[in-house]
Amino acid sequence: MKKLKIIVFAIALFSCGLALGQNEPHAFYLTWQEDPTTTITIDWHTDETASSEINIRRKGLDEWSKVESDVLPYPFSERLVHRASIKNLRPETSYEIKFPGSEEVYYFNTLPLSLDKRSLKIAIGGDSMHRKEWLEKTNKVVASYEPDFIIIGGDMAYENGLADNVERIYDFFDSYKNTLVTADNRILPCIVAVGNHEVVGGYHTKHNGYEQTDAFRSRIAPYFYALFPFPGQPGYNVLDVGTYLSLIILDTEHSNPILGVQTEWLEKTLAERKHVLHRIPVYHVPAYPSVRKYEDNTQTLVRENWVPIFEKNGIKLAFENHDHAYKRTFPILDGEVNQGGIVYVGDGSWGTEPREIHDVASTWYLKNAQSINAFTLLTLEGSQFSLVSIDSDGNIIDSFPENPLAK
Repeated sequence: MKKLKIIVFAIALFSCGLALGQNEPHAFYLTWQEDPTTTITIDWHTDETASSEINIRRKGLDEWSKVESDVLPYPFSERLVHRASIKNLRPETSYEIKFPGSEEVYYFNTLPLSLDKRSLKIAIGGDSMHRKEWLEKTNKVVASYEPDFIIIGGDMAYENGLADNVERIYDFFDSYKNTLVTADNRILPCIVAVGNHEVVGGYHTKHNGYEQTDAFRSRIAPYFYALFPFPGQPGYNVLDVGTYLSLIILDTEHSNPILGVQTEWLEKTLAERKHVLHRIPVYHVPAYPSVRKYEDNTQTLVRENWVPIFEKNGIKLAFENHDHAYKRTFPILDGEVNQGGIVYVGDGSWGTEPREIHDVASTWYLKNAQSINAFTLLTLEGSQFSLVSIDSDGNIIDSFPENPLAK
């Protein structure tokens, strides 16, 4: 009888543990939809169908406030997205959060109103998960540098918009939860752009009867539009940080055409932000590829339609992806190397199998290119910027200017 009671008690404890475990989020994700100096958007993924509440307080205070979530569908899954968009926060301030069903205390930082007294560090890359272990290896190096936030320029989970690949998106967010958190539990907010592997068929041109509508875009890129609050519809957007940074997130033919409405929006958006210290375009397919053909269609569309707008508006730095290598170009203006031009950095090798690159010596626009997994750590300091690029083993592989702050 005593043995039976012990077994029953053990089963009860196990069942209780399961119940508690089911209440904890499967994953979470922090981003911004509005000014990062005063807002945050917090997602957590759970099986709970009813709205839930996240606890939040300014670091150093005792009392928690509660913010109720919206509940949104999770494509091809019984999970649901709980989303809380929080406004009226203090700039450059730490806020602690506790997710429903968990006693773990995390925190995030709002960004500063200006760069007068401090710098800003951004970890930037793309093409993040051929394999989960490759993604997590780079993530851990990123987190060790404690950037203010990260940007992934497309091809996050390689799920291709397909129901059969839902486990890949689970893995991506699981890796975010486990490895894009600093040693002291600060969650690194993330900004993303759309890539070909977020879209069924990779490009809008693969879809007969394509319509440039929210409904059509959501149908061909279901995970991207449901699980990443920013850029949101229509798939390209601008995030303004005070008056010192504008991140221009673009769509290189994936769920939107380059020609037409998007390019008109880009021209207007940059023209309205000539007063902003740092204006940085981020997109997937490169104008100046390190692996693929220079004359390919999408590369040519970017060069012919967006690059002249970048140049006219005084852009100095743009981030490109898609090629699964590392690259930095010479400064380029009017199709030639020119010290007054734009430096193009990236090429998307966060967590992918690196590809063979063009010969650097014979490729007129390449200053540095390597077949390697890497990301770039961009530092903004006043009106100046510098960068170091770092491989997945933590080695600095490149810098601009050539005497980096981090060395």
